[in-house]
Amino acid sequence: MWLIYKKEILEMLRDKRTLIFSILLPTLIFPVIFFFIGKFTMDKTKEAQEKEINIAFVNTVAMPGLEDLFTKEKGFHKKSLESDDFESAILDKKVDYILEVPEGNGLPALVRKQQQINLYYKGSSRLNNILTSRVNKVMEAFNNAQRRQLGDAYNLSNDNVKAFNKPVEVERKNFASKREKTGEMVGPMTAYILILLAVAGAMYPALEIGVGEKERGTLETLLLTPMRKSHIVLAKFAVIFTTSFLSVAVTLLSYLFWTYIFTMGGKALNLDFLSNISSFDILLVGVLLIPLTSIFASIMLCASIYAKNMKEAQAYMSPIMMMGFLPVIVAFVPGMELNWKTAMIPVTNVALAMKDLIKGTVDYGLIGVLLISTLAIAGGMLYFATQFFKKEKVLFRS
Repeated sequence: MWLIYKKEILEMLRDKRTLIFSILLPTLIFPVIFFFIGKFTMDKTKEAQEKEINIAFVNTVAMPGLEDLFTKEKGFHKKSLESDDFESAILDKKVDYILEVPEGNGLPALVRKQQQINLYYKGSSRLNNILTSRVNKVMEAFNNAQRRQLGDAYNLSNDNVKAFNKPVEVERKNFASKREKTGEMVGPMTAYILILLAVAGAMYPALEIGVGEKERGTLETLLLTPMRKSHIVLAKFAVIFTTSFLSVAVTLLSYLFWTYIFTMGGKALNLDFLSNISSFDILLVGVLLIPLTSIFASIMLCASIYAKNMKEAQAYMSPIMMMGFLPVIVAFVPGMELNWKTAMIPVTNVALAMKDLIKGTVDYGLIGVLLISTLAIAGGMLYFATQFFKKEKVLFRS
């Protein structure tokens, strides 16, 4: 069995496609791509926050002080309109925003009732949302000034004005730790990426040592050896498992390394959050992936052995990949937690457990139940694969 395992591993390592897809891409290329995408996104966001906004004013003399707030604010540039066609001015990008005070409206502090202002713009992207938030910020400052003046007109103190504006102020006391709040967002995404890598990492070696060996005509030679068929299956399974799990481990180490490099020694990284995750929890994340990877290694090996050719095998891999992805999405659903029921749901239980490990709210008793149930499924699938491989109508299907 060891000789077959060694042979298959060496063949996989000699294959350039294996080195590219299992090692080079996750280790070097993907982290660099994700870093530059993240940096590009941050730069664009910062650019939007500092971008000069061209704004035109119509009849703002009816509300003295409004136009001054915008012109004094950094990043706003006053523009004049050539016509009353506001839509064309916006769509032709002559201005970004048009602020109009309709006829008959004036300062709320003087007329003592709510007044209206029209804001014209085109908002259909995240950039527009950032720019609009800057406009809204200035408008909120104008509203605050009007509230104070209304308070003076009605002989109300600032506290009275606050009471009318917001009768009850809710002061939130959230006892959830920073790790729990961050983990609620980071946990499901981490589980999705790791399980995605585990499932995807098993697909290529399964195709190569299953249907690939059929097409090369070497499977018959292997079956003529005195090696028991169950040992042949175990060796092939071990190769798929090793390649898949190694892909996950190498990717994790690579991301930690590149994150450290790109953030100049971790200065830009939220190390407070990471330092709260114990080595034991990180080890458990890896342990949880072992039976899960075993399950998909067995399933993909069965599909690859059963297929007549590479094209048919690839068709089988798509639904198997979906079996790995769809249950993970459940971990994103609000209110989904790891309990005695969800601990029995394959794949979903691992995703929920990873989320709780990152949040620091895991029940280690449930982890034990989860591991037992997942190991039972993994063992059952491996046993099925060994029995499946013994059938000649499967091996020599045509």
